[in-house]
Amino acid sequence: MTMPGNAAVGRSKVRNTVLVGTDFSRPARQALQHALSLAREGDAGLMVLHVIHVPDLEELAMLAGVTGSALRERLVKERRERLAELVTGVQEDGDGVPVETVIGWGHPYEVILKKASDAAVSLIVLGTAGPSADMERALFGSTAEKVLRSAACPVLCVPGE
Repeated sequence: MTMPGNAAVGRSKVRNTVLVGTDFSRPARQALQHALSLAREGDAGLMVLHVIHVPDLEELAMLAGVTGSALRERLVKERRERLAELVTGVQEDGDGVPVETVIGWGHPYEVILKKASDAAVSLIVLGTAGPSADMERALFGSTAEKVLRSAACPVLCVPGE
């Protein structure tokens, strides 16, 4: 399978990258499996991105009785551990697919689009909530929808079951 953007420089092939966003939900895990399969078939690397979106971090820190930086460190540590567990399972099934984990801060769709642009990824893979999405998503749009509408590369949306 040839991934979009597959190019040759001289005689060496440029490795494509598949970016998969995860919020650790079941649809995101399904998207990760699809992304791994596509990366394996396309001889691509896999970037697993988790975005922490905490708009009121300082207020939450104050309520928890810790500093904003302490709360940020704690969140990053916890999410890195979860990503490591997730990637361990992927690497066992990955047949040598190189996997990079990335943690970002901000609105998920904005961070996904920025990372995809910065890394010149070939494909973005995201899980979707499926037909039973909640009212907020129905009214304002999901992360997947926002990425799909704005991405410069192909986007694969994997529906949740």
